[in-house]
Amino acid sequence: MDNSQIFENGHRLTLPDFSIQEKYVDKMIVYPPQGIEVQEWYNNFRLRFFEALDNNKKFPIFRSSHGEFCFVTGQMGSPFGFKNKIRFYLSRIYRILLFQSSFYSSGVPGHGYETYKQWRLPSLRKKLAKQLKWISENGMLCMYFSDRAAFPISVQKKYIKWLNSNNIFLTNENYGHLYFVYALLNGSDQQRIFTGRRLLVVSSDQPARTQPLLENLKKMGTNVVDFISISPGKSMEDELTFDNNKVYDLCIVGAGVGAANVIYQLRDLSCPIIDAGFIIDKIAYPDKVKSRIYTINDEQWPTVFPNNDPEWGPIFSDKYSYTNLK
Repeated sequence: MDNSQIFENGHRLTLPDFSIQEKYVDKMIVYPPQGIEVQEWYNNFRLRFFEALDNNKKFPIFRSSHGEFCFVTGQMGSPFGFKNKIRFYLSRIYRILLFQSSFYSSGVPGHGYETYKQWRLPSLRKKLAKQLKWISENGMLCMYFSDRAAFPISVQKKYIKWLNSNNIFLTNENYGHLYFVYALLNGSDQQRIFTGRRLLVVSSDQPARTQPLLENLKKMGTNVVDFISISPGKSMEDELTFDNNKVYDLCIVGAGVGAANVIYQLRDLSCPIIDAGFIIDKIAYPDKVKSRIYTINDEQWPTVFPNNDPEWGPIFSDKYSYTNLK
């Protein structure tokens, strides 16, 4: 698929097990490959995942959202609306002071974060391109390409231009949406995914999180859980140490942009390797982290939001004028 054609096929995002939530996010528009409806797009992703999971096949999955867009383009466009712009610029000033850097930062200290000096970026972007090309040829790139004000299309197009320049092309086989990962891991398939599996987790070792994470994964029925610790702030530069003779059914990674670096180093594993990100936090302390879209399924919704008032609901309440909407 020609990456430049991505935004010509707009569809509303609807995923199984999240029909209640979608009453509050029915303004979200995503861009499947040409000629494919969203349901078929997600089903293809799900079928390929389970084929790999049940048959010990290689299947890397990497997600790209605002952190990756910022890392590659060097900037994040401001959202629509005066109030949103003010919040955005105040947030940027805060992060500059927090990280003592005007350049790149993602996440928050104590909760997993990344900071890279400006002079390191050209080589790290080249490294990322190599890793994403391998992932695109062996698994899926799940992109946050969406008509959402907080993540302007202009920035997404710059990211696509960068993919093109590095000969990374999205196809029906390697292109998915970021929320496919959330829906898969938080929906009705969760028990099938984790029960009886030999699981490898790769993320930063945060004392308040790691122990409840491992305990909750065991409660979910996993057979074996191994943990590899990485740095919370330099995951694009980390070198993993692990036992090549270990066999796993599934690997989940929480490493920000550096998830590509982790996935690439684990490329010899014959199992799905998922850039799970926030889902690792949600498994560790589900009652403490703020919910995100496609993390509260229909069965959980009445308990979590008895008044049907998710805090992120208003984000999608603005009126937009969509073109090429199916």
